[in-house]
Amino acid sequence: MKNKRAVVLAVAVIVGTWWTVVAQEPSSLAVGAGLRPTSGLAGEVTPLPRPSYDSVAVGTLSWPREGRDTIGLRTQVKRTDSWLQRALRQRGGRYAFGVHAGIDLGGAVPWPPANLRADAMKMSAVPKLNPSLGLSFTAFLPKRFSLSAELTYKQVGIDAEAWVSGQQFRLPNPDGEDMITRFRGTANVVMDFSMLEIPVYVGYGFNGGRSRVYLGAYYSYILKSNFDTKPLKGLVTSSDGSYIMVTPDSPIPPDAMPVFNDYLDCWDVGMLLGYEWQIVPRLKMTARFSMGFKDIFRPGSNYLEYRMLHMRGTIAISYTFLRFNDNPFKKHR
Repeated sequence: MKNKRAVVLAVAVIVGTWWTVVAQEPSSLAVGAGLRPTSGLAGEVTPLPRPSYDSVAVGTLSWPREGRDTIGLRTQVKRTDSWLQRALRQRGGRYAFGVHAGIDLGGAVPWPPANLRADAMKMSAVPKLNPSLGLSFTAFLPKRFSLSAELTYKQVGIDAEAWVSGQQFRLPNPDGEDMITRFRGTANVVMDFSMLEIPVYVGYGFNGGRSRVYLGAYYSYILKSNFDTKPLKGLVTSSDGSYIMVTPDSPIPPDAMPVFNDYLDCWDVGMLLGYEWQIVPRLKMTARFSMGFKDIFRPGSNYLEYRMLHMRGTIAISYTFLRFNDNPFKKHR
């Protein structure tokens, strides 16, 4: 019973807020503040002029009386708009739907960055230019703020060649103690990820509304992933004292290296920040940096001595195909 009452109360609050902020016409609110004919009189109300955005609006009320001419009353009624109605009206646009297309550059990188120090690891990476495509929704808020949400399909990946002085790999062993190996030399690294990403962020507009900076968070569901490491030349040593020389003519045996793809996780969450520039009224360009908070491997894998986090940059063009400058639920005459 308590849950039902809570649901009913929540629905009532939502409907009441929508009715007050969005559905009500300002002129009807002003007339409804007391300008109605008394009982028994055939009265007629002259609506307030539209649009009328002054803090004080003017209206007339008249009705005929038996044996006399029409009596008219001209009065002033203070507007009853809420602060949110005024702010949204001043902002010019309430809601906007758009599509965006762009490119992403990035992949998974070691974290903390100290693991990339010159005496331990060096990497020469060639980022892949992968496409991203999605939909966006923006609600304009008071004080130049906005709230946006997106649904984007994207692909990210890099090809890299790494030089390491003592990279540790942990090989899981379900029958006993895990085997730890270390590699010194050069290796080829290939990473590819395709995902559905849902960013939600708050923006702040300036420069007359043509520029916007924003900060937020994202959740991504990884549809397909590939992380392949192939030693090219070097030395592999094991915790039992054995070692393997790796050369182009004598590659490392498959069972001496972990299969990363078997233990990659299927989701990620992180933060993003970006800048947006309005080119023309419906077309804008955006630049964004995103960083994940969790390891790309499932918890407990412990393959590496450090975490691997998703990091990428995005450049995109967005087109607004639908905007609601007025109440979208109101039928205008």
